[in-house]
Amino acid sequence: MTWVTLWMLLAAPAAAADAPPPVTHYEAVTATPEALDASPSAELAMASDAYERMTVPVRLGASGPYQFLVDTGSDRTSVSSELVRKLGLEERQSAQLHSATGQSQVRMAYLPELNMSRRAVRHINAPMLEAGNMGADGILGIDSLRSQRVVFDFASGTLSILSGNASPPIEEGAIVVRARRLAGRLVITDAEVDGERVSVVIDTGSSMTVGNAALRRKLERHARLEMIGATDLISVTGAALKGELATVRALDIGGARLEGLNVLFAEAHTFRQLKLDRKPALLLGMNALRGFDQVTIDFAGRTLLLVLPRHRTTA
Repeated sequence: MTWVTLWMLLAAPAAAADAPPPVTHYEAVTATPEALDASPSAELAMASDAYERMTVPVRLGASGPYQFLVDTGSDRTSVSSELVRKLGLEERQSAQLHSATGQSQVRMAYLPELNMSRRAVRHINAPMLEAGNMGADGILGIDSLRSQRVVFDFASGTLSILSGNASPPIEEGAIVVRARRLAGRLVITDAEVDGERVSVVIDTGSSMTVGNAALRRKLERHARLEMIGATDLISVTGAALKGELATVRALDIGGARLEGLNVLFAEAHTFRQLKLDRKPALLLGMNALRGFDQVTIDFAGRTLLLVLPRHRTTA
């Protein structure tokens, strides 16, 4: 068995420095995706899954398109075992997978090329997971997105993936939040939950925001939690992450505020892997991100851009 963990990253080809950044634009509709256009600004169908996470159509070589979940909380791009069998893809040695619920051994598959419009990632060793557990044909992890800017525009119902070094215009009123890299992920430290300092990991692959035990203890000490009840989240391996759902009064992140946020408090393996289990930390899921009109995750620039709804103000 090869001990390949999901912390390894793949290098993606960079755009020429003097060329404009190619933009792949996805419409948030539930229609069947159309074939990928060769244009650098092709419009493609995008859909929300049953858990309000975002999926986009991609091609594997000349086949597809297939729906892949956009997951900024996953190190590695993954593929469903059903799709591997359907396409007759080459299988590789097994590897150790780290998920929210712990470690498990998974089979690997070789993806010669994955295409998002003219954006291609090649030579991917991808964990094989069950489509029913992922809720999609695959997962686009940060190995496929790390040199990109991912723009979730919830107000207009679109998603864009921008490549290259040129900076897109910042929308008026956007709040720019600086982040640091931790195992490829973006971690924000300029954040508080009900006055308690907290480290925040952006996780678009999770439908729910997850908090660790250290944060829960801090909030319970001051009676700042409104408990709702026991709740489970299902990880990509099909295992259940057991926790208790609660409502926090406010999350302040870089000057933006979300009030009445539901948080699942659970001992997610991710906190231990990132060494964030001893201090208050959050995995910021889609239930929080959808509180903004627009969220831009800039991996290259290590920034998060937040656009508040027009009726809302900063903290």
